[in-house]
Amino acid sequence: MLNTETNTPAIEARILKAAKGKLVNPARRYTEFRAFFEHGQWWIEHLPSGAQWPVCDASGPSCPNGFDFEQVSQGNED
Repeated sequence: MLNTETNTPAIEARILKAAKGKLVNPARRYTEFRAFFEHGQWWIEHLPSGAQWPVCDASGPSCPNGFDFEQVSQGNED
């Protein structure tokens, strides 16, 4: 089973750490995230705006903690 398909507190903590390391963007205020498990995989949501990223298993220097993220919704940044 892939890490992104594993619904455990330990994987959630690794995903949040990876998201905070890769997705924090002071210019766009992406600093507050939550991870949630839905449809058999992990997702990241930026709390203030609602922007979302599915979590993907990945490797390489640009993939912290073995995860990568592809933004699927921009959210609402008023």
